[in-house]
Amino acid sequence: MIKKKRNNGLNVPETGRIGTVSNRAAGDEADDSRTPGGSVRVLDRAVSVLGFLAESRRQVGITEIADATDLSKATVHRILSTLRDYSIVIRDDGGLYQMGPSVLFWADAYQKKAGLCEIARPWLRALWEEALETVHLFIFEGGEAYYLDKLDSPHPVGMRSHIGARRDLYSTSAGRSILAALPRADLDAFFEKTELLPRTPNTVTDRKELEKILAVGRERGFCEEVEENEVGIRCVGAAILDLRGYPVGAVSISAPAYRFSDSQSRALGEKLRDTVLAISRELGYRG
Repeated sequence: MIKKKRNNGLNVPETGRIGTVSNRAAGDEADDSRTPGGSVRVLDRAVSVLGFLAESRRQVGITEIADATDLSKATVHRILSTLRDYSIVIRDDGGLYQMGPSVLFWADAYQKKAGLCEIARPWLRALWEEALETVHLFIFEGGEAYYLDKLDSPHPVGMRSHIGARRDLYSTSAGRSILAALPRADLDAFFEKTELLPRTPNTVTDRKELEKILAVGRERGFCEEVEENEVGIRCVGAAILDLRGYPVGAVSISAPAYRFSDSQSRALGEKLRDTVLAISRELGYRG
C-alpha cells in the first residue's frame, strides 16, 4: 500500500520560485470543481501532468510542464508537490521532475490483474525466437490499445516503443487486427468517433479502403501495415480473443521495412495467427 510520506522538511512548497501566475491561471484555481463530463478537474490536470512526464521519459521543469499541459505554473507546482508526497514523482536538486517509484505499484497491480502477460509470455518468447524481430503484446481496454509487453529485436536497429504507450487502431497492424475482430456495431461506433488522420504519408485514411483491408485481415487471421504508423517500420499483427470471441489484445511483429519483405511478412503472419490462437485458447476461446 502506498502511504503519504511525512513532511520532514524536504517537501516544503517552494512558492517563491514559481514567480507570477500567468493569465491562464484564472481558471485553474477551482480544482475541486467538476467538468461538464463529470470528472474532477484537479484529477484531470494531474493526469495531464503525469502523461507529459511519462511521454517525456526524462527530467523536466515546471515551466516546460506548464507549457505542454496549458496549465499555470502555480497549478503545476501544486500538483507536483502532492505527487511528490506519495513518491509518484521525484525531483532532483535542480528542480527537475520525473516519474517516481510509486508508479511501479500500480503498473505491477495492473499487469497481475490483467493476467495476459503471464499467459502470453511463453508464446511470445517462442515467436520471438523464430522471428528475431521486435514482438509486442497489446491490451485492448476502453476502446484503446496499449503496449503491455515487449521483446526487443536482437538487431542493432529496432523499435522505440514503450510499455504503457497508446497506439492508434487504424494505422497499426495490431490495432487493425483488433478492429477486424470487433462486432459490426462496435466497429461502426469506432469509425463514427474516430478521425482517420495520416500518421505518415502512407497511412490509409479512407474508411472504405480501410474496411477492405480489415476484411482481408479478418479472412487471413492477421493484418499488415507498411510504414503507415511510423516511417521505415513494417508490422504484422493478430488479435487475441476471449471466450466470447471478443478482442482483448493483440500481438505484433515489427521490423525495419528494409529487412521485412512481403514473403517474410506473410510467413510470420501465419505463425502469428497460430500463436494468438493458442493464447486465445488459454483465455477460454473455442471458436
